[in-house]
Amino acid sequence: MNPLIKKALIAIVVLAFAALMIKTFQSNFEYVEETEWRPFTGEAKTNPLYASKLFLRRMGIPTETVDSVQDLTTLPDTDTVILISSSRENLRGAQVSNLLAWVKNGGHLIITGLADWNSFASDEPLVDESQNDPDEPVYYEEFDQEFISESSGDALQEFLGVDIREGIQFEDEKPETISIKGSSRGLQLGPDYYRAIVVKDGGNKGNLEQIDIDGKNVIIRQQVDRGLITLVSDLEFIDNFNLKDFDHAEILWQLIRGKAAAFNQKDLLLPEAVWLIHSDETANLFELIWKYFWALVITLIIFFAFWMMRVSRRFGPVITKEEDDRRNLMEHIDASGVYYWKQHDHSGLLESTRNAAQQMLAKRIPGWHAMEQPDQVKLLSKRLSISEPQLSKTLYGSIGKGPHEFTETIKQLEHIRTSL
Repeated sequence: MNPLIKKALIAIVVLAFAALMIKTFQSNFEYVEETEWRPFTGEAKTNPLYASKLFLRRMGIPTETVDSVQDLTTLPDTDTVILISSSRENLRGAQVSNLLAWVKNGGHLIITGLADWNSFASDEPLVDESQNDPDEPVYYEEFDQEFISESSGDALQEFLGVDIREGIQFEDEKPETISIKGSSRGLQLGPDYYRAIVVKDGGNKGNLEQIDIDGKNVIIRQQVDRGLITLVSDLEFIDNFNLKDFDHAEILWQLIRGKAAAFNQKDLLLPEAVWLIHSDETANLFELIWKYFWALVITLIIFFAFWMMRVSRRFGPVITKEEDDRRNLMEHIDASGVYYWKQHDHSGLLESTRNAAQQMLAKRIPGWHAMEQPDQVKLLSKRLSISEPQLSKTLYGSIGKGPHEFTETIKQLEHIRTSL
């Protein structure tokens, strides 16, 4: 068979097999998209109102996030809406007064409701003891008593004259429809744990808009002089998880436009900006340092890096440390001699030198101490070629106090000690 025809047949078989495999794969598999939940990242991880901020910005309203009510040191212009979704427990009295003054001048404040557990206290027993066996112990709900004893009212709710009371039931966990002024249709609010907002007797009911579910207020909007306070039972429906559900985004849109509903006006005005506040916590020390002194921090880091490079590198060979010179024995002897001479104790120094020489002679000459002094002098004179009178004076005679005679005697004694 022609080699070219053979190669062509092999190529045709390979291509047919590849086409068959592709056809089989396409018949048994298909591309399917699946939605997988992923945790929030970036700012959305720490800011529950991040989705609301993006929504309002896309609607054309400049929106920014204030991390905590503690950062609310200066208030914006009155054409701005402030929305606080936190508990406001750390608001100081001065801050509350400033907020109310800002509202009275035309600002719009949106806050979430806080349950006052003191309002639930009553004199009725929590357990009907008449229906229990007298021999059985009665257990009381201590959990509620703790809330009753430790809770306190909210200053802004006290100003509005409202309480947060019993929960609002959602039938079959289905959304409820609410009507808000400014909206042309009913808006669906998803099921959640909302509590009813109750206006106290004697509360300010003038210019008050009440938005209810089955007769229980879930939102109220109270005009205060030229401004507006909106109280929502719970603002969780605008967080990152819930804003996309039902009509929550449109409810938020209508809430921030509520100021101009002042009411008896048909059209609502858009605010110039919105501030979203989601926390009561104060920033930690390191965050504050970085926020206000970031330039100093960067400068210190650069200096530290240069310092590390400086101390971790050397240029040239290592300089060896010279060892300290140790003094020899002769220097100590010389210093001792100088000391004794200055103290006029040359006789003691002479005697110590003669004793050292006598000890050396006793080691070198057998029977040295048994000899008489003349015999010792005579023997040494022969061995050292020194005259007997000079040896006798050196070993046993007295010498003057002059430095020259003393020095010569010491030299002769040293010569005798080292020569044998």
